[in-house]
Amino acid sequence: MKLPIPWRWRSRGKSEPTSEDRGSESTSEKIPIDISVPRECIYQSFEGKPGPCPRCGGPLRQSRQTYLIATYRGNKVADDFIASNEMGWFCGRCPTVVINPSEVRQFLQYSLPHWDVGDEFVMAGIVNLDAVPEDKHELPLGEDDNPIPLVLFTNVSDGLPEPSQEGHARLVSARKRKKAKNKKHKRRR
Repeated sequence: MKLPIPWRWRSRGKSEPTSEDRGSESTSEKIPIDISVPRECIYQSFEGKPGPCPRCGGPLRQSRQTYLIATYRGNKVADDFIASNEMGWFCGRCPTVVINPSEVRQFLQYSLPHWDVGDEFVMAGIVNLDAVPEDKHELPLGEDDNPIPLVLFTNVSDGLPEPSQEGHARLVSARKRKKAKNKKHKRRR
């Protein structure tokens, strides 16, 4: 059973500045992030700050966004999770976001017994909550009449699976099959 999410954090289409952004003197770091732009996701392990953008060398800044994290175990699809966190570091010059995989793993370790959290994950993209129509704010995301407004990452680095359009379509169809199987199983009871 899915429940409405009344506590949704609204991004207003642009990111809210973090405490680090407010104290920054660089003008490129004060420009708001447009989350509706597809971005390349780069996994990079780091302590503290990730340094400059691995693609263009531009400055990175941390921003709180809402992400869709798909988990799986081998080739078997597990549960998806929507997480709002400051795990992304966004480039001010190019459409890139840097994610520390250890932060995501740490976030996924907190689960409930009925959750199916896979051993592996892929950051599918950013959930643009501002794209949800006003009349559907109280409805659960992911239903047929209220799809998740996902801005897919265009590429994921470091040899992890890419959430390409084809890969995303396979992921969606696998989840639909799993959902249909669960509905069929519930009817038998």
